[in-house]
Amino acid sequence: LLLVIGLLVCSIAFAVAAIIKARSLKKASESRAWRLTAFQRLDFTVDDVLDCLKEDNIIGKGGAGIVYKGVMPNGVQVAVKRLPAMSRGSSHDHGFNAEIQTLGRIRHRHIVRLLGFCSNHETNLLVYEYMPNGSLGEVLHGKKGGHLYWDTRYKIAIEAAKGLCYLHHDCSPLIVHRDVKSNNILLDSSFEAHVADFGLAKFLQDSGTSECMSAIAGSYGYIAPEYAYTLKVDEKSDVYSFGVVLLELITGRKPVGEFGDGVDIVQWVKKLTDGKKEEVLKVVDPRLSSIPVHEVMHMFYVAMLCVEEQAVERPTMREVVQILLEIPKPPAVTKQGNSPPESPSETTTVTSESPTTFNQPPRRSSPTDLLSI
Repeated sequence: LLLVIGLLVCSIAFAVAAIIKARSLKKASESRAWRLTAFQRLDFTVDDVLDCLKEDNIIGKGGAGIVYKGVMPNGVQVAVKRLPAMSRGSSHDHGFNAEIQTLGRIRHRHIVRLLGFCSNHETNLLVYEYMPNGSLGEVLHGKKGGHLYWDTRYKIAIEAAKGLCYLHHDCSPLIVHRDVKSNNILLDSSFEAHVADFGLAKFLQDSGTSECMSAIAGSYGYIAPEYAYTLKVDEKSDVYSFGVVLLELITGRKPVGEFGDGVDIVQWVKKLTDGKKEEVLKVVDPRLSSIPVHEVMHMFYVAMLCVEEQAVERPTMREVVQILLEIPKPPAVTKQGNSPPESPSETTTVTSESPTTFNQPPRRSSPTDLLSI
């Protein structure tokens, strides 16, 4: 009997050892199938990246893929984006790999840095620096939106504009983002803005898997009107989309879904203000308890330029940055009892419904800094 028990125990032990060895060999084989392309010196491996792909680590889902938060062995936090599988062709397609190589070489203060790219014959993983405060869209349209004060909103607008300006004017060949939106502007621990997901829209179009994007030209509510008849996107398409983001910053509203069927934020704002910056207080985010009206009017002016119906009438992103930086001085406030000003434009009326401040805003970057990297 003891002999039988001994043989049984040995058999079980051998079976368990065989299973463990098989799993180990399978994992090693899978690791060898993965390839890690680093765009800077990395202190982690493919296995470290793959360990991030757990349900508990998911921080975002959508047509652009699934995003996981990960912590590398050295303590560095990263965001791992798992792209949708391509419906045709190989995930190792030369064109796609070449495009990723181009994106990996981009270095700018206001662009999310692509650290590395992991791939096998089925899956593509992009490893980005992690932005702890999430996206502008999440913050602006979430519970924290009321805490996003005006000065921070203006700063974010300038920083995001600088990132897009770099893609359009300082990359060769130039890069059209193709999906500019508040959810693709990420915020670091200091609420500094970083443009994300540039260049991925074309890949997602080719994959045929995007749920939130049109066939080519970006996300609903941000698409330039000329796309309907040209079916083409260019830098001016990005400019239009950025104008929508500026309107989001001013109004605190999402681009679609709040204005009735078939009405977007651009149409809603134009109807209420007739496109006149003097009427901007009608649409300002009510959560902003105190605002410098001259700055709000200035951003509204830039937004209206960006969302011009005709693409040729829109400014370039370089011009957008320059105009945003050229903040006009706050108007003089006429004290009670003084004679009325010679021109209505010299004063701004303050009402209890629209509490307003006229303090000089903190010093911002000069135009000469607009392309600093």
